[in-house]
Amino acid sequence: MAIKTRLILAMAALLCVATVIIGTTATTAVVQSMTSNIDTQLMTSMREAARVNSYSDFRKSTTPHDSVAYQQLALMLVTDEGRVLQSQPAGFAGDREPLPAIPDPLPEPGKATTLSAVSGSTQYRVLVSDSKTMSSEFESQIDSPTHLIIAAPLTDVHDVQNNLVATMVVTAAIVLAAGVVAAFWITRRGMQPVTNMIDAAAAVADGDLDRRLPEHTRRSEIGRLSTALNIMVSKLVEAITERDLQQARLRRFIADASHELRTPLAAIRGYAELCESGEVPPGPAFDRAVGRIRSESDRMTDLVDDLLLLARLDQDTGRNENRLDLRQLAHDAVDDLRATDIRHTLSVYANEPVIVNADEARIRQVIVNLLTNATTHTPDTSHVTITVHQHRNNAVLTVEDNGPGIPMAHRDRVFDRFYRADDSRSRETGGTGLGLAIVKSIVEAHGGTVELDSQLGKGTAVSVTLTAIS
Repeated sequence: MAIKTRLILAMAALLCVATVIIGTTATTAVVQSMTSNIDTQLMTSMREAARVNSYSDFRKSTTPHDSVAYQQLALMLVTDEGRVLQSQPAGFAGDREPLPAIPDPLPEPGKATTLSAVSGSTQYRVLVSDSKTMSSEFESQIDSPTHLIIAAPLTDVHDVQNNLVATMVVTAAIVLAAGVVAAFWITRRGMQPVTNMIDAAAAVADGDLDRRLPEHTRRSEIGRLSTALNIMVSKLVEAITERDLQQARLRRFIADASHELRTPLAAIRGYAELCESGEVPPGPAFDRAVGRIRSESDRMTDLVDDLLLLARLDQDTGRNENRLDLRQLAHDAVDDLRATDIRHTLSVYANEPVIVNADEARIRQVIVNLLTNATTHTPDTSHVTITVHQHRNNAVLTVEDNGPGIPMAHRDRVFDRFYRADDSRSRETGGTGLGLAIVKSIVEAHGGTVELDSQLGKGTAVSVTLTAIS
């Protein structure tokens, strides 16, 4: 059963119960009030009747007369044995009500009691006097002790009660109908935001990831729920988008890796088949073929090592971090490169120690990759400079060259894996296209950033920023 239906039924049932309770309470109060008034009237009438001193006068006053149009009370004079000595029925002349049925023993004197009539459905409110109520003169005129019984018919009380019950039933029916209509309108209006949320959630489930739930005031439960669901959907969309990007990067990475490995594998296979065929006799040509096999296998080994390094960095397998002086690492890298590269002018500018907490092997690899990238893609006699300084709480290491620079169209992709911006970055030079990608991965794994600044004809600068230690 829908929530709306349950709410309508609950509100209708509550209104019916409330109407019944109110009607029952009101009817009971009215009946009790009318009965209390009748009891007061009986007591007053009993005191007036006690003033009668003559039995003969009592008989005359209680003898029914057609001249009296309506007799409000019934009077009975009975003995202790229940024998009726004199009676006067209540009701209209010519249509008197039956007298009340007197039980044996008599009801408690002085206490009003409800009794039924000797016939029919009439009920009476009866008050019985004790044997000392009547005067002694009155009692002396009768052979045995007597009791005066005054009874008031409850016809009016029952009529009012029946009218109230009928009114309550009609009112309950009207309230029920009006309550159902009002509850339907209120729940429909109140549940409309929930319906809108259901439609929006269904649209998101069907693939409309740009759909969001309608906004409502945050002071209401609906508003807080819609805000929470919108946040959840946004996070799900971000997670799905990130997953799709990772899958796309993985597919591109696998395709690039396969493409990069295909060339050395094809070369190795070709030279191996050439040597196995015997068409190349021992000598310079044979040695050259073996050398090419070794060269391509070394290149493939470097590529696989770089791929494994990137995979470990992506998984964040942990680092062996220690306090390092970037100035010392920069000097070491430049000294090592000077031993193998005499074509470029290498310089280090670092006036004071710059301490960071990092993995020494990884940071050395970052500096070596940046220097190798700068010397590989700049002409001979170019000047390559490493600058190390501390700016506030950051340690900044910059590798700058005065080479040709990088075109604007390639600057945003130089850190992508297997990306080569120009012909000098072809496979024949031995580059894998992973150097700057490894730099970016290592630096980001240490919580740092890498920035590129390049101008055509003026050179390129790559800056690495890490958190410095005072």
